[in-house]
Amino acid sequence: MASTPCIQLPQDQYAHVGAPSEWWWHIGTLRSGDRVFGFEINATGRPDGGGGGGPSYGFAQIMLSDVANQVHYQTTSAVSPLPDGWAQSDPAKPWSVAIAGDLLGKGEISMQAAADNCYDMQVAAQFADQATGTIVRFDVRFVQSGPPLLVWGTGCNEVNPGGKTPLEQNNYYYSFTNLAASGTVSIGGETVAVEGTTWMDHEYGYFGTGQVNWVLQDMQLDNGYSLSSFAVNAVPWKDVAYASKATILGPDGTSRFVDTVTTPRGDPRPSKGDKGVDYYLQMDVAIIDPPATLSVVSILADQEFPIPGSAIYEGAARVTGSFDGKLVTGTGWLEEKIKAATLALPAEAELTAAMPVPA
Repeated sequence: MASTPCIQLPQDQYAHVGAPSEWWWHIGTLRSGDRVFGFEINATGRPDGGGGGGPSYGFAQIMLSDVANQVHYQTTSAVSPLPDGWAQSDPAKPWSVAIAGDLLGKGEISMQAAADNCYDMQVAAQFADQATGTIVRFDVRFVQSGPPLLVWGTGCNEVNPGGKTPLEQNNYYYSFTNLAASGTVSIGGETVAVEGTTWMDHEYGYFGTGQVNWVLQDMQLDNGYSLSSFAVNAVPWKDVAYASKATILGPDGTSRFVDTVTTPRGDPRPSKGDKGVDYYLQMDVAIIDPPATLSVVSILADQEFPIPGSAIYEGAARVTGSFDGKLVTGTGWLEEKIKAATLALPAEAELTAAMPVPA
């Protein structure tokens, strides 16, 4: 796999001593015959409170969407202080990440790989669904083929110029978008064999401590392209377009950072409880160069993590549309975190509905 000035693999797959925050995030769509599942296995550590100087902590966010049965199982569990050695930082040793949280909910994650091949990962996770107590388990092998998607085109973005070190100044972010997944998923007493092509993000460095809005769509297209489109501090409104950005990984292994235009579609889904937030289950993403119009639609309406005092929608999706003049399909991911206090329609001068879109 190719190296870049920002991201050096395999060593950057390991933990980074001195990084305020770090996470490994497996997501995507798994299949067992005609049966479809969305899933997330996210292990996160914040050794110094995420850059805020507070106590260390880590958390596991795990979910399974059983589309055939219209059921979403999920938990967010935390641990504080963060245990020493929770993630291996020495590239000469086997790669490993482990989180076992019992605050808020109960969830455990173990990620392992050999020292000489960290692109071949064995991931085990289990949790008790916060609503029903149902035990869900994963035992899945993920094998990456091809180069990573380098977010922003380089894998590095300065977000905190006052930081004392590069890890305190920059956010580093890359994704494996061509993971061959195979293994088993257990729901209560049922175990099924699953497979698919899935996605993993590794993000580390400075994230910041303030809560901001973000909306993201990941896409794995059947033409060999992968895309991650996002906007920070966006305020989604039905049929109102807003400016966004995307990293595109082409079949040649090159990552490009381009402008996009995103438009929420359909009636929004209210968040659970009294969060006062609406989520959109369809996001249309338009790209000028290459010309593309892509519709990312959730495969199950209920894919929310109803975290106390907060909430976030993270779920598997399907993708349809056109790319460079040809019809495409694919799997996708929707992520939306919106603060209720920001939910006011932007002033007319700020609306971006008149922005150019591909012909």
